[in-house]
Amino acid sequence: MSPKATKHKTSRDQSPWSRRPDNPLERPWPSPIPVPTIPIEDVHRVLKQILEQLVNVEERLERIEKLLAERAPPHNESEHILKAERR
Repeated sequence: MSPKATKHKTSRDQSPWSRRPDNPLERPWPSPIPVPTIPIEDVHRVLKQILEQLVNVEERLERIEKLLAERAPPHNESEHILKAERR
C-alpha cells in the first residue's frame, strides 16, 4: 500500500463507527436514561388501586355470567346432534 492509503486506513480505524464491528459488543453502549425515582408509598397506592379495579371487574363479570346462565335455555346435546344430521 502507498503511504497515503496507509494513513487513511489508520485514521479510519481510530473511529469506532467507521467499520462494521465483528461483534455487536464492540459498539459503545448508549448512555442510560435516568429514571425518575417514585416513592414506594406511591407505587403501593397505585398497585392497590389497580387490584381494587380488577376485583370490581371480576365481580361484574360474575354477575353477568349468572344473568346469562339464568336466561339461556339449557343446552341439549342430543338436539344439537339431530339438527346436524338433518342437514
